[in-house]
Amino acid sequence: MDIDLRMDKYDFHYQFRKEPLAFNWSFHPERIVIRNEALRTNNRELYERYVKAVFPTYFEQEMKAFDRTLTGLKQVSGQQARLYFETHTHNMVQSDTYWEEEDAIFFPRFVPEHELEVLIEDEELILNKIHTDWITDRKLLWLDTIGSFFKA
Repeated sequence: MDIDLRMDKYDFHYQFRKEPLAFNWSFHPERIVIRNEALRTNNRELYERYVKAVFPTYFEQEMKAFDRTLTGLKQVSGQQARLYFETHTHNMVQSDTYWEEEDAIFFPRFVPEHELEVLIEDEELILNKIHTDWITDRKLLWLDTIGSFFKA
């Protein structure tokens, strides 16, 4: 999806342009959309300019996390993802943008089985937690094999 269309869609839902202070660093839809675009297109400058302008106190820490994520970001087939999840015993993934979008980036995780259903959350447009098997039938998907996004 084009970044301008995604920004409009996410702003319609979250109203972050009207209420920019309503969102903290970790759950800021605009930041997450820009980060997704910058990672997938390998455009560090886009994200760097944004973070410097909007969240300067996070700049150093976030750019290190961005660079780590970039080194582990992979576009793989659904079958490759399934094998990765099985090999690493992952049973859940967390998305940056809405999990049904083809360019969402997924961070694989393992959680104890008894916690899995409690943690599954697919109602938001950002930071969904879903079962790994919900995405393994895709032709291609993005995996954050380092996990820096969710540690910043």
